[in-house]
Amino acid sequence: MIARLWKITLGGALASSTAALILSRIRTGSYGPGVNCTAHWLHGDDAAKIGKLDVSHSLAGIATNTSAVFFWAWFYNKALGRNPTVMRTVLLTAALGPASCVVDYKATPKRFTPGWELVFSRSDMALIYLLMVIGMFCGSLGKSSSYKKTEGNGA
Repeated sequence: MIARLWKITLGGALASSTAALILSRIRTGSYGPGVNCTAHWLHGDDAAKIGKLDVSHSLAGIATNTSAVFFWAWFYNKALGRNPTVMRTVLLTAALGPASCVVDYKATPKRFTPGWELVFSRSDMALIYLLMVIGMFCGSLGKSSSYKKTEGNGA
């Protein structure tokens, strides 16, 4: 299940970071603000005003987003269990976006939110969450090494 956890994390992080980059380019004319804003916990809200991609802001923003996706992927992976049914996977995936958004923006101190509200509209943020969840769902598909072991043992 650890292999699946990493696939879920990678799928969600790639999808949400790519969405933030593309939406940022569309909304601001630059790729930077969409990922830099997530580094606001480290650099303050002015991180969202940095138009260029750079190591200090962009790498910190992407690493922060990936860490947050890992956090949600861990819960998602645990909730899926070892052999999830299609219905269980669909229901958990559908609940994941709204649950993560509510916790990220209602239960988390402002300094530690994703910071997307500094650059994006609510509909843009909803799209980023949706794409994150779709990426995580795609990462959950297929057989992980733990499934292969149980199948190889006659289970």
